Amino acid sequence: MQTLLEGSVENLLASWHPGLGRFPFSSRRVGTTLSHDYTHPASVRYTVNSLLGLAAAARNPALGVTEGRVQVMLARFLACTSDRLLMPSDHGLLAILDRELSSEPALLSDRMRSIGALLRDPAGLNMQDLAWLLWGAVAAYQAGVGAGADRAREALELILTGRVDPGTGLPRHAGDRYRRNVVSFGSLVYFLRAMHEASVALGDERAHRLFEQGVARAISFQGPQGEWPWMIDCRQGRPFDRYPVFAVHQDSMAMLFLHPALDQGLAGVAPAVSRSLAWDFGANELGVTMFTERPFFAFRSIERTERLPRARRYLRSVPGSLGRVSEPQAAASIRVNDECRSYHLGWILFAWSSRPFRDVESTPPGPVRLIA
Repeated sequence: MQTLLEGSVENLLASWHPGLGRFPFSSRRVGTTLSHDYTHPASVRYTVNSLLGLAAAARNPALGVTEGRVQVMLARFLACTSDRLLMPSDHGLLAILDRELSSEPALLSDRMRSIGALLRDPAGLNMQDLAWLLWGAVAAYQAGVGAGADRAREALELILTGRVDPGTGLPRHAGDRYRRNVVSFGSLVYFLRAMHEASVALGDERAHRLFEQGVARAISFQGPQGEWPWMIDCRQGRPFDRYPVFAVHQDSMAMLFLHPALDQGLAGVAPAVSRSLAWDFGANELGVTMFTERPFFAFRSIERTERLPRARRYLRSVPGSLGRVSEPQAAASIRVNDECRSYHLGWILFAWSSRPFRDVESTPPGPVRLIA
């Protein structure tokens, strides 16, 4: 874990583009150097995520990054980024970042006005948007901004009114017909973290129940090698597409709900954490570690080797197909996606910078193949 933390800081600081005030959307290895793409619009969101991770790393003196440096980077990002480039959920993540950096209450109050405007017109907001807005509002409330509590309650009610399947308690990613009964693991992660935050900060029993039930369901989705599925049928409460298996889910995003669940003493959590990490360190279908150390580089996923992946993904999601492809694939039909996304490193730092590694049970991965 220390290798992941130190390497994530190293990679992010080296890939920061001060002229653009951004981290890259995607990076690839070209020989012994790294090639970065800063042009994709998602690099804006990834930058907020990466700065959040570095802010968390600044609380760990061993990682060699200071809060002052992160504040300078945030100021440069905001100077280079107009509001029209921000996605709705970015406002929630920025509020969490402001709390991490102990920003002025006036700045968090401005964030709450932006979040309030978004919540007044929620038709286009998906579950990730609502979960991040709720989490950000709670962060403002915990930082002493009274409006944060009101915005958090508004976001919570929007989630609980028609955005959760009444039978399974799982979130719906969106209200449209195509996605109504489908949720990605990522949206499930953010929903569970938002329910935890609302439970703790607002004392909401509904959120508490959804968190505990959702953690138990999520753990039941974990595959035989510790892998988290990508797509889930929220009506039937089961995965229907396990691929790609994203390394960011394994080593960091799952921890956004597993760590608070571990702190609450919920059943089955510690083994789920260890199996999730073991997949990342080589106990996966290909027997490979999902990172290199020099230079540090975290691979994105293990994915199918198939033509027309988007079309095939759609076919797997239509009624009658759900649940048919929930098992791991043979090694000959999958491969490593060898790109790196900066937000992955940000979540590693956020999840683990202040977390004692003794929480992780020792799970030897067996024979491991390093990717050259």
